[in-house]
Amino acid sequence: MKLLLSKRDTSIVKGFAILCIVFHNYFHWLWPSPGENEFNFSTEAIYKLFEQLHLYPGEWVNLLFSYFGHYGVQLFVMVSGYGLVLSMMHRSRSWGAFVLDRLKKLYPLLLTAIIVYFFECVLVEARTLNSFEKTELGYKLLFIHTLLPNSGLSVNGPWWFFGLIFQLYLLFPLLYQAMKQWGWKAFWIILAVSYGLIFLFRESIHLYHGELLMQNAPGHLPEFCFGMMLAFSKDKNIHWGWLLLSVLLFVWGNFAPGFYPFTFLSVCVIAAFAYQGLKSLPFKKHWLSRPLAYFGGVSMTLFAAHGFFRTPVLKWAYTLTTPLGHFWSGLVFLLMVWGVALAAKPLYDFMVALFNRIHLRESRASKVVERICQVCLCLFFAFVAGYYVAQAFNRYNHEVISCELNTPSGTIDCHQETVMLANRSFDQRLLALNLKVSFDVCSLDTTAKLPSLVISIPGMLWKSVELPAEYNTKKLGHYEYTEQFLCPFVQNTKHKRMDVYFSNRGKGMMEYQNAKVEIKY
Repeated sequence: MKLLLSKRDTSIVKGFAILCIVFHNYFHWLWPSPGENEFNFSTEAIYKLFEQLHLYPGEWVNLLFSYFGHYGVQLFVMVSGYGLVLSMMHRSRSWGAFVLDRLKKLYPLLLTAIIVYFFECVLVEARTLNSFEKTELGYKLLFIHTLLPNSGLSVNGPWWFFGLIFQLYLLFPLLYQAMKQWGWKAFWIILAVSYGLIFLFRESIHLYHGELLMQNAPGHLPEFCFGMMLAFSKDKNIHWGWLLLSVLLFVWGNFAPGFYPFTFLSVCVIAAFAYQGLKSLPFKKHWLSRPLAYFGGVSMTLFAAHGFFRTPVLKWAYTLTTPLGHFWSGLVFLLMVWGVALAAKPLYDFMVALFNRIHLRESRASKVVERICQVCLCLFFAFVAGYYVAQAFNRYNHEVISCELNTPSGTIDCHQETVMLANRSFDQRLLALNLKVSFDVCSLDTTAKLPSLVISIPGMLWKSVELPAEYNTKKLGHYEYTEQFLCPFVQNTKHKRMDVYFSNRGKGMMEYQNAKVEIKY
């Protein structure tokens, strides 16, 4: 079968992908949710999906988007590789000119997203950006947030994609030349390198459970390069064996951790074959293709602005108890972020026009600058990889320091803003910090929101954990929370202090007993 995609076809695929992503990022916060195998793998997630489908069959939309919706990202990656090859074939550019051209589209989108986020904080949450958010936004503007273990999903989870796609843009000209010259041989070599790195980090180095690699280019080169090879092979047939093998790998990869990394490429192959199959069917498909193509056209602003508008809709959705109510809340969320995306489109277009004024003149000096940039980037990524690998191996050679901080029982009334549980100062640079907080808790005012648990290291970590609604009763229940903090290469824990405390913005009243904070580093 020939897997041909026109410009309209890519818009339709993007439209389907962005709807999967939007609904996934909403429904996986709404009960019931089985979890997902996106950055790391848990066998429990797939069994929980089947269990919840059996117990709550009416929630099938919620559950399927919760578990499978994140695969929309892989479709975006595949289509990006496909479109970039056709663009390069039409107009060849040097590495520097290509990267600058991509930045002129990527930066306006990220800046638009940050501006919308700022106004959401001011107008909806009635607050300004805190120091942690400013630091994290700075990392995102440098596109290094996915290289930092605790920053990839910070502030707004979906923005991790900006770091990934920027790295793929940096690699694209090299990948393009390799595949143009050696074709499928280059593809298979890239697959071997990518999967080799994934299994090395997941199974041998055990760095952040492999999650760090899955947020960066090495973890998603297979999908990107598959899209590129579709463009290079658009006049050739792709054997049906690809589809059969992909279905087997996708199914098995959702049950076996060893095959989980193959599910991302598999879903792209399945989607490509499925789309060509649907195109060949005789019935009219305009009722479906037109809205998908439309959403594909606005997918960039919709992606950038949807993540941080979940909270207001979720607060309402938590009060709903029927599957139909949850389904309609998802549609309300889509309509709301669609409206935000349309409102943000003029700002994005203005930013694009502003950045398009930047031009790179081809000259001997520009080529020298280009080479310097390439060398600096290679050295930078080599340093980052070396830092994490060295620190990972150092963990096996150092004695683990463990301490337990017991705090007295107490109560929180509606007038208390914060209540400290424990704090700890560090006199050395740490790679990893493992924290476990446990306590018995009950609400003294079930009509108010429970205080949230906050873990803070100034300028490095700020984690706010909402206590589940099941503890909002007048009967004591035991609660435990664990957090693993990995110190990135840009930060140092020496002379820093970690605070663990309750934040009471909701003016709730709570009693806690037997509070214990365990720290290992």
